[in-house]
Amino acid sequence: MGELVTVEQAEGAVRLAAVALPPLGLAAGAVVGALRRRIARGLVAGLLCGLAGPAIWLLWRIYNGITGVCGLDSVRGLLINLALFVVVGLLIGFGIGLVWRRQAAGGTSTQRE
Repeated sequence: MGELVTVEQAEGAVRLAAVALPPLGLAAGAVVGALRRRIARGLVAGLLCGLAGPAIWLLWRIYNGITGVCGLDSVRGLLINLALFVVVGLLIGFGIGLVWRRQAAGGTSTQRE
């Protein structure tokens, strides 16, 4: 039985996401920003969301590199990848939390004016 998804297909999908998500994020951010009458904020938020594509591509390349060196069935490689993805997830979550708190504090003060 052959593979359901080949490495080349997965690489192509990740590459497509890396290229397509930033402009899609910008477009979505522009629409949301226009609806909320805050185009600049919408564009920045959209771009940041769109940068998930290149981030996924980078993490995919790092994962493949670690797996290539340590082996697919290596506990050491699994633990390295686990630590990497936990740290990246925590950093992203911390960053999103900071942005949300900052926007909530800024949104409250502008509503009172």
